[in-house]
Amino acid sequence: MNKKKKKLVEINTDFDATFMDSILTEKEIPHVMVSYSTTPFINLFQTQKGWGHISAPSQYLQEIESLYEEFKQSRAE
Repeated sequence: MNKKKKKLVEINTDFDATFMDSILTEKEIPHVMVSYSTTPFINLFQTQKGWGHISAPSQYLQEIESLYEEFKQSRAE
């Protein structure tokens, strides 16, 4: 099994990141939340790409994408 973490899901806001971090931790899905604010290009990345992204083993891609889509849909309602 490949344990290498990959960039999986772009996150739009700080609130989204906090929520997803808590959900993934609760479900015991290994992950790292990567904020673009830690890069020297903070204004470029955060205005064009959002808050940051989730890195995790690739076998969790589908589950993480699904959880994030469900979250975004619930916020839109």
